Amino acid sequence: MSRLTHRAEDALLGAMLHRPDALPGWITPGMFSSPDRAALWRTLQGIDFSKVERNSIPAAVTAAVGQIEDAGIRACLTPSRLAALVQACPDRRTAALYGGMVLESAIHRSVEHAGEQLRHTARQAEVDQAPEVLEGARRTETRLTALGSAWSEAPETVRNLLDTTPAEPVTLAPRQCRTRTDLRAEAETVASLLYQPAQLAEVTGWLRAGDFSDPQLATVYRAMTTLADRRAPVDPLTVAWEAARHPGAQPSEQVLDELDRGGTPSTAAFTGEQVLATAALDRLDAAGHRIRNLGRHPGVAPTGLIGHATQALEPVAADRERMHHVDRELEPAPADAEPAPAAHTAACPTPDLEIDL
Repeated sequence: MSRLTHRAEDALLGAMLHRPDALPGWITPGMFSSPDRAALWRTLQGIDFSKVERNSIPAAVTAAVGQIEDAGIRACLTPSRLAALVQACPDRRTAALYGGMVLESAIHRSVEHAGEQLRHTARQAEVDQAPEVLEGARRTETRLTALGSAWSEAPETVRNLLDTTPAEPVTLAPRQCRTRTDLRAEAETVASLLYQPAQLAEVTGWLRAGDFSDPQLATVYRAMTTLADRRAPVDPLTVAWEAARHPGAQPSEQVLDELDRGGTPSTAAFTGEQVLATAALDRLDAAGHRIRNLGRHPGVAPTGLIGHATQALEPVAADRERMHHVDRELEPAPADAEPAPAAHTAACPTPDLEIDL
């Protein structure tokens, strides 16, 4: 698409060199794909053409270009280059549409770059940095909103011409595999819960089966939470029985045996937070992958592109909220907090749960 982008940018610049008094205010230098084109647009914006006679326009532009500080850019914008730009414009009356093409291309580049940034951040961040990284993703949301505002500034006729629906559904290359996993934390979390099921109450408010990359561990966790919701006993046999009712990978006897023997009490909340943070970083990478590929696809028009990119960030926003929930759940009680009153039945021993068949 870069060749078409350059042609659209040259056509817009050529039209404006012919009629610089019609310079559209909704196109900014940053929307051009190369420094020399951006510099020429900035130069045109800096000239008061109301004081320049039409026959003197080429000389005024040449003189202004000569004032550009960067010698390399000045060398690119020779009088012959400026004349070639004028000739590159197919129809000067269509300048607004060329401007819309330039803006659309800039939006695609910006969305692609935002996706690349998200992927880089998600892959480089430490697990304990996940809350801050998810907060930082708000900048991408703000960026997409700004792109939507920039597109809305284009003339309605231009937007109607360019905001077309693809003839066929857009398909994007899927991500091949997860990039962030922590199988040790996943196994330790499930084993601890199996060893001490009372911990389920501490984690089920924010930990999901989808946070586990190991499908067998995900099935075991889902079975445990299902049993806990029913107030049913949670032990290796009941979990295996319940897991058989769930779709997906079934835990092998070896996996269940290892979980049963490897549990550590009172650690599920800590390792579960690691599982969630790792999964959140991976979903951030997945969002960046999708956003980047959307930006690279020329078949997605601006409004749809911004909308789909925003939707790709929804799982990230959900993870951000869950990470806040974890922080609230794991916050220590204030030192001067009054102890909770004892329940009336606290003095009576609680009998073991028995099911009379």
